[in-house]
Amino acid sequence: MSSILFPSKAVLFFSLLVSGLLLSACGGETETVPAEEQAAAEQAYEVRGFFMETDEANQIISILHEEIPDVMRAMRMRMILEDQEGAEGLERGDMISFTMVRIGNSWYVRNITQLPEDTELDIPENLLEML
Repeated sequence: MSSILFPSKAVLFFSLLVSGLLLSACGGETETVPAEEQAAAEQAYEVRGFFMETDEANQIISILHEEIPDVMRAMRMRMILEDQEGAEGLERGDMISFTMVRIGNSWYVRNITQLPEDTELDIPENLLEML
């Protein structure tokens, strides 16, 4: 007949203690991202386009912009407006230049400047119909 060996109480206690210590060492602390790394995670592009409208309550701006080479085609986009004052006085169809910033999956608009009326933008005809 074979006998079954059970671990002693001391071995069980020690195993549980070590497991608990390992688990507590794994959690509880959050990692913060240094400002330098966060800034490096931002991707900024200088872009031109037509101002369409703002949703001031939600800080959203809608812009019909030119293609950003190797990033995206020309399109109308709704993006987060970082500074409401930057869009003050703009009317639908005004030509603007701006900095378009990507942070994670979100796009932001900064540094809006109205362009001269004789500026020529490279926007496909089918998109110009939105104006």
